[in-house]
Amino acid sequence: MELTFTGIWGQERALDVLAQSLRRGAVASAYLFAGPRGTGKTTAALAFAKALLCTGADAVPCGVCRPCKMYEAKSHPDSVHVHVKDSLVHLIPDFTEEVPELRGKPPVKTLRVDEMRKIISALSMKSYMGGRKVCVIEEADSIMRKETANAFLKTLEEPPGDTVIILISSNPAGLLPTIVSRCRQIRFVPMPPEKLAQLLEETLGTLPNEALRLARLAEGCPGTARGGGMEKMKEIDAAARELTAMLPDLAPEAIIRFAERWKDRRIDIPALLERMLETLRIAQHSALSVSSDANNDIVRTYNGIPDERVMDGFDAILAARPLLVFNPNVQLYLEALLFNVQSIIKYGYPLGNTTD
Repeated sequence: MELTFTGIWGQERALDVLAQSLRRGAVASAYLFAGPRGTGKTTAALAFAKALLCTGADAVPCGVCRPCKMYEAKSHPDSVHVHVKDSLVHLIPDFTEEVPELRGKPPVKTLRVDEMRKIISALSMKSYMGGRKVCVIEEADSIMRKETANAFLKTLEEPPGDTVIILISSNPAGLLPTIVSRCRQIRFVPMPPEKLAQLLEETLGTLPNEALRLARLAEGCPGTARGGGMEKMKEIDAAARELTAMLPDLAPEAIIRFAERWKDRRIDIPALLERMLETLRIAQHSALSVSSDANNDIVRTYNGIPDERVMDGFDAILAARPLLVFNPNVQLYLEALLFNVQSIIKYGYPLGNTTD
């Protein structure tokens, strides 16, 4: 695909910061592109990297010079790109064959220390084309273990020569504070669903009701709404609706089975909780959601439950969301949360409260 800033919706502020940095030549040595999935941060990071290597650009990559063509072809000698495909880490260029202990080994889910050392070595070498060197690391919070991040700290603090490092993360809290403190943060934020829905109507011809439903389901993230990950979001939405509708009378073993099925889906839990919150809004006859037969079923399920219990269950989920970052065991986290919310909705008090 052609890497440009064009077509990145709703990120005018972030893109303006990057453009101004290029125009003034005030480029930082390390960046952290942070924001939810589907907000365009990876596309923006790769376009920014391309612009940094471009010899004909002002504030955008020209797309026609030799460095631009080489970057598009993933063959620029002054570029290192660590990306994730099918949950496995891949390097461009692939340094594996150059490290005897890694030779012939398949990709894994985290960046190996020896691979990081090879990246550091590549960045320390003189620029092949006489310009900048650029390193982009996607999903930095999930692929850099503590020892890998520590190995990278000095290079991040004092990049050799005219080197620019760009980290991309959907969960900056998962990065070491020492890593975050050494980067200039560029934040990518979801769009208001109504504005995203309007863009879906205008650019893709999506019908108004469907556009608003997609925008809300995607939580204002354009990349998700336009198709990237939408099937997963629909699956998460269906799971959240079913779980929330059944939660008041769900047997303990069913809650445990649900938590067990989701124990390896940490990255999807925030979306699951957000969709549960939306379902509880529907249960309170919220006008924020599009009316449908499924919504009416949820309203009927909660018809005999006092609104204050539904609200307290809503607040319990809201309070529990930030705790996921610090909880190493997703299954226990979900079990505790679901049992607590069930107790609140069914009995009117949180788990552990013996007051009748």
